[in-house]
Amino acid sequence: MVNERSKLETFAIYLLLIIGSAVMFYPFLFQVLASIGSNKDYYATILLPIPTEFNLDRYVNLIHNSLIYRYLINTALRSLYFIVVTCLVSLIASYVFTKLRFKGRDSVFVVFLTSMMIPAQVTIIPTYLLFARFPFLGGNNWQGLGGHGMIDTWGALLLGSGIVNVAAIFLVKQTMESIPFEYEEAARIDGAGVFRTIFTIYFPMVRAVLVVIIITTFISIWNDYLWPLVAINNPNIQVINTGVTSLLTTMMQSGQVPEYPDFFALTAIVVVPPILVYLLLQRNFIQGYAMAGIKG
Repeated sequence: MVNERSKLETFAIYLLLIIGSAVMFYPFLFQVLASIGSNKDYYATILLPIPTEFNLDRYVNLIHNSLIYRYLINTALRSLYFIVVTCLVSLIASYVFTKLRFKGRDSVFVVFLTSMMIPAQVTIIPTYLLFARFPFLGGNNWQGLGGHGMIDTWGALLLGSGIVNVAAIFLVKQTMESIPFEYEEAARIDGAGVFRTIFTIYFPMVRAVLVVIIITTFISIWNDYLWPLVAINNPNIQVINTGVTSLLTTMMQSGQVPEYPDFFALTAIVVVPPILVYLLLQRNFIQGYAMAGIKG
């Protein structure tokens, strides 16, 4: 009876996983099939766009398109910047909240955690006004008037999405709490300062958690759409998501019939980097979350 129930439960779990995988894989399969077919094939779609002719040249043309190439480079640079900054801030802030003793430490951290309950969409307008009225930038005077501030600049892209990731700080802090203080004492006896202690003692021990942060940060910034859409109109510094939307909107406004297979090919290219990053770093992904759950 126990074995039969176990087999039934196993079958139900695998069936659920297969159905879930199929549901999640369907959009990717749809865009790949649509990208190698024609517009006629796309408009004739019932469940999946079955290509009657195969056209892979559009992938080559997109890769060599200077505008698309610029969008991809801008997105990659922005993602790399946020990865480096998020890891550094998380590492240092976690050390402060874990190993240093000062009045109000726990209260400050609770305030940090509370900020996670505020949806990012709620802060879009205040953030936009803050960047638009930044004094002495973009033609603004000391009162933040007369110009555009940091809007339509790299400053808005690199600062607007937030360089303090509270969830990342929480993960690293949970891991650091499981590390005995004796390691730091030994480093201090050897004459190590605060930053040397952080990067030579704690950094190697929380590396798996930092891999989790790298993956989640890259995917989050690479897929970021709302803030770049609001803050950036300059095509030279647009990211790939808003760039695709801009190209599609321009084509529709000009009265042209959009070549949807081209856009599906572009979106198929866009999803490749996050997949590669996850596949390269997945070995440490589960380990990182497991370490964050261990508290000494």
